[in-house]
Amino acid sequence: MKVLAIGEIIFDIYGGDAVIGGAPLNFCAHCAACGAESALVSAVGKDGLAQEALMRLEFFGIKTDYVESNSLPTGQCIVTVNNGIPSYDVLRPAAYDAVCANGAIEKIKAFNADVFAFGTLIQREAASRKTLERLLSECVFENIFCDVNLRNGCYDRKSCLNCLENATVLKLSDEEEPLLASFGFYKSGENEKTKLINICSEFPNIGLIIYTKGENGSLVYCKEENRFYEFDAEKTEVVSTVGAGDSYSAAFICEYFKSGDIQKAGKAGSALSAFVVANREAVPKK
Repeated sequence: MKVLAIGEIIFDIYGGDAVIGGAPLNFCAHCAACGAESALVSAVGKDGLAQEALMRLEFFGIKTDYVESNSLPTGQCIVTVNNGIPSYDVLRPAAYDAVCANGAIEKIKAFNADVFAFGTLIQREAASRKTLERLLSECVFENIFCDVNLRNGCYDRKSCLNCLENATVLKLSDEEEPLLASFGFYKSGENEKTKLINICSEFPNIGLIIYTKGENGSLVYCKEENRFYEFDAEKTEVVSTVGAGDSYSAAFICEYFKSGDIQKAGKAGSALSAFVVANREAVPKK
């Protein structure tokens, strides 16, 4: 299985420590650990963090063929964790805001990804948004996974709509859904199940929605079956929830596209995310 993502390479800054992260990077790293061939379209700067980023990607097993270098600083995000719950201050500008992929489109086509993944953060500036739109228009992706991943000040109506209009598998959290609903893309329902049905009704390209609820587990809606699958969160001591959703997504996607079994996929996602929240790092060592 081959997974390709476009998105941010970010160092999460905890006090004086810098830990590499970014939702698409975390997703690709966990996919690689699950046995997938992973590649990331992104950019780093020409600073001290750039070489560290490339080394970490190689360590995680992520192909760096499509990672560019430009004059902007390598991405950073100030993370504050209170009672295990993180808040984020995503610094700008950053190298990943100016991904151009010049000369790489044909190579990306040749990679022939089974799943293409993106979110909203890579769309916050015009240059990278344009590159994403080129990939969507010039490449053929049978399966597109979108984690909306809404970060304060880093998304807008257009970037959210782009996710909804292109995703075949959509992920959002119970905290993000009201923000998404506020744009008026779909009718809000009286309960979470009605909301997910309404999203699929408005966007027929979406066949599966992964709806995560933190300690309350997750809910998966399969449009083809018109069926909901509910999964409990595994009990563990929470150190940090940074990257929990990315690990859930990776384990779910890898299992689902391997076996087609949503039950197995949801259990795999719950198990991996429980392991991640018991650690500070978004991609902890097993």
